Amino acid sequence: MIRGIGVDIADTERFKKVKHKKKFLKQFLTDKEISDAENKTRENHHWATLFTIKEAIFKAFKIGLNLGSYWHNININKDFNIILSGYIREFLKADTKIYISQSCSKRYALSFVLVQE
Repeated sequence: MIRGIGVDIADTERFKKVKHKKKFLKQFLTDKEISDAENKTRENHHWATLFTIKEAIFKAFKIGLNLGSYWHNININKDFNIILSGYIREFLKADTKIYISQSCSKRYALSFVLVQE
């Protein structure tokens, strides 16, 4: 059964132009996610993709930051595998599967998430 779907799009230019980049990134990425992205040749695209995946997960679970979910409870490794913890983990059943699809063009990052139970 499909529990939820979420989609998000971000302009990669936003990640190029931000003034205090480390401070901005630490708001929604873990230290490991930041270091993994810094090894990528297109790091701004990678950061935008991670942002859209996390946003799409919030939408798929129909939760937001105002309901107690937090960016750092979603960890995405370099292979785009998702590990959930904390408040968001409480939403999962043992057999819950999360599928993601992401795409990136020169200007935009797009992610789609499907949650299945």
